[in-house]
Amino acid sequence: MKIIFINRYFYPDHSATSQLLTELAFDLGKLGYDIHVLTSRQIYDDSSARLSDYDVINNIHIMRIWTSRFGRRNLIGRSIDYLTFYASCALNLFQIASRNDLIIAKTDPPLISEVTSVIARLKKTKMINWLQDLFPEAALALKIKGISPLLS
Repeated sequence: MKIIFINRYFYPDHSATSQLLTELAFDLGKLGYDIHVLTSRQIYDDSSARLSDYDVINNIHIMRIWTSRFGRRNLIGRSIDYLTFYASCALNLFQIASRNDLIIAKTDPPLISEVTSVIARLKKTKMINWLQDLFPEAALALKIKGISPLLS
């Protein structure tokens, strides 16, 4: 069984989601788990950085998939970067996922679990959506129904 993590950024990147995922993946790799990471070839704060397509570091198989490189400067460019990550991730995940693997999708880019859940169903894998950066106070401020008043 492979554990396949999906996040737009991974080692050597130092963004928050990358650091959390890197530490967990490396620790699981040390324990003997078969860890694979689908990520971009970019660094969070340097869209011109070009990381290698594939690495094995500390027994972690890192597949850095192609995406556009518009960066974080404007919304249209960022949206295109997300869309190309979704498409590239779907193609690569379909190729590497096998029955009974575990897919763990983080929340960068947003809604990547919508893409990965389709692949998980097709490949008969298990999937976990690793939610991060939740801000319940924003939901309260927006008066979204169903949010517990205990949070206020």
